[in-house]
Amino acid sequence: MIEKAEKTFYKLDKEFLAQVLKEKKISRSKFAQMLSENGYEITLDGIAYWYRNEKNQPENYENIIIMAKVLGVPVSKLAPINNNIKNYIKQENQVEFRYFSDIYASAGFGTSSQNEEFKIISVNENFLKEILDIPIKKTYDIIKIYGESMEPILLNGDFVIVDRNKNTLAAISNADIVIFRKGDDLFCKKIKKQPFEDFIFLVSENKKYEDRKVDNVEFEKCEILGTVVSKMTIETFKNFIEVVG
Repeated sequence: MIEKAEKTFYKLDKEFLAQVLKEKKISRSKFAQMLSENGYEITLDGIAYWYRNEKNQPENYENIIIMAKVLGVPVSKLAPINNNIKNYIKQENQVEFRYFSDIYASAGFGTSSQNEEFKIISVNENFLKEILDIPIKKTYDIIKIYGESMEPILLNGDFVIVDRNKNTLAAISNADIVIFRKGDDLFCKKIKKQPFEDFIFLVSENKKYEDRKVDNVEFEKCEILGTVVSKMTIETFKNFIEVVG
């Protein structure tokens, strides 16, 4: 078990915060309300204190995540990362991801000849709860999406979080999105099961692509890497994963 480090605080960039509030036309009272609705209790006077205090008001990692989330801005912009913060993030309760930097799951016609080496990336449990909204587990992989057939749910360039424990047809629920390998090609498709039938449909969200009917036996011969449980944009990946990894 990882022993928790003493809580580390870091400082808001209040000039950047003021600029964002102005651009988004969010008053300080509205900002306080938005934060409260997302689990960070602060009064209007508390927000005003940030601007009166020349040394700036220190905040902790969880609160900065909430602020960035409600404003839709990068954490690294709202409170620039420094070494102390990195140490705090690394020493808190961690969950490890396998990140396949050279693996692309095709939301189209399949991709092949990929390097299957991976990096181990540790992230704070709050990242799973607050940003990805997924259970805290140790069976997650990160894979990039290539192609447009799963739009608008998954976009070209998105990073998907895959639960590799859900890697059999029996474990997959109807309408789950899965990553699977057939031969040398890696695919990303939604599974549509047919009650009391021995076949499924591989579904593309983009209506330009036709669904494909596949026998259960044929699909079970594929290597199912797992079920997609969440996704990240490139911006989210850079703001969180690249910082802590």
